[in-house]
Amino acid sequence: MAPTRYGAPSGYRVRAGSLLPPELPSPPEQPEQRRGRSRHRSLPRQFTALATGRGAAGILSAAWLVVAARALAPATFGNLAILLAVGSMGGVLSDLGQQTALAHATAEASVLARPLLLSVIRRRLIQSMAAIAAIVVLYGVASSHSTLLVPLLFTGSIVGTVIYSTEIAALTAIGRAHVDGANEAMSRLGVLVVGWWWLHHGGGLFAAVSVYVAADLASAVVVSLVVRRHWSTSTSTSTANPIGNDRRFRIRNTAPLAFALTAAVVYARVDTWLLGQMQGSVLAGHYAAADKILDAVLLAPAALGALSIAQVSPLPSGRRWKRIELLAGLAVGLAVLPALAIGLFANRVIGGLFGAGFRSTGPVLVVLLISVVPGAVVAACSPITAVLARWSFAAAMAGGLVVNVALNVALIPHFRAEGAAWVNLASEALLAAWMLVLLARETRTRPTG
Repeated sequence: MAPTRYGAPSGYRVRAGSLLPPELPSPPEQPEQRRGRSRHRSLPRQFTALATGRGAAGILSAAWLVVAARALAPATFGNLAILLAVGSMGGVLSDLGQQTALAHATAEASVLARPLLLSVIRRRLIQSMAAIAAIVVLYGVASSHSTLLVPLLFTGSIVGTVIYSTEIAALTAIGRAHVDGANEAMSRLGVLVVGWWWLHHGGGLFAAVSVYVAADLASAVVVSLVVRRHWSTSTSTSTANPIGNDRRFRIRNTAPLAFALTAAVVYARVDTWLLGQMQGSVLAGHYAAADKILDAVLLAPAALGALSIAQVSPLPSGRRWKRIELLAGLAVGLAVLPALAIGLFANRVIGGLFGAGFRSTGPVLVVLLISVVPGAVVAACSPITAVLARWSFAAAMAGGLVVNVALNVALIPHFRAEGAAWVNLASEALLAAWMLVLLARETRTRPTG
């Protein structure tokens, strides 16, 4: 909900569409807050730490998919791609805006509050039951694999991800982005090494899924140990309140974040799922291979997006737009060059990585790479747009999702994977333009409260 601009009585404040009473004098700033504001706030430092880790993780993740594509039968690899897609789509039900709201509140206070962090994790674990049910259903509809054992096994990954992703969101909000980078790199390395060994010793789809589960549960344990060194047990700041007592975390206030996040994740993965349902798991696997290369190209913009809340939220409203312009410009610049380099040799790149059978997917990869300009803007600006524009961002994501699904349903039967790639380009361009309009409006005209 966008803040109301008119009609607030004297002394009252407007925040997130609600009228709040006059602010009481603030308590003295705690040592944790001073350290949070002064340490690791530099954008270049945070970006370098996060992009290095995520870049390495992206390379390792792509290498793992190459190993899986070469070791598994085409239909089995397609089923793995479908599981990963529905895992992302169903997994969003375990969040419903809690993680983004936590990051925003933590960045504003510059304190990682233990009671608040644990409250968000508990709520997300309860919500993950709905995510598990959705994954089982969606996988059963689109895959060529009849057993439910594989999606049920994947629930371990959902639980692990709920824990470590919540903790990493809070750590990044206080400037500890290097934890995210290190975790991503080490966990993907573990998936690659263990997965390669297992697949080359007779493992199949069950083995491939098991390594994801093990890596995510291990990340949950390690990051939980790290976060204990940085949280504050003080109850003197607003972020120390459990979510039951904090209006920012009530469902009605996180509803726009929940709706937008759900639409965003489904939007990003629904093309692979639709291809699997309408054209079979083999074609879905080929498209997923090309999409993985696109993900690698967008790693730097995604890293900037992960930093956007920590970089923009603490700033006064008059300075936010300039920082957003910087983030969007950097994102586009960092994505265009690798996209051009890969696009010139698309057939050779995808065929060399995933096998000769994937060479026919080269034209699909070219179209996907054309979308990196709007895609970079979307990747870098989505998190901060979600917390600033709220319902307007949710409406933008819903609109993008409707356009994406409608065009995919119309084009996939006739143009197969290439049709899905053109749909991705069109919907990304629409969404990027819409997002920049929202950010310009919110940062130039709206009070921060």
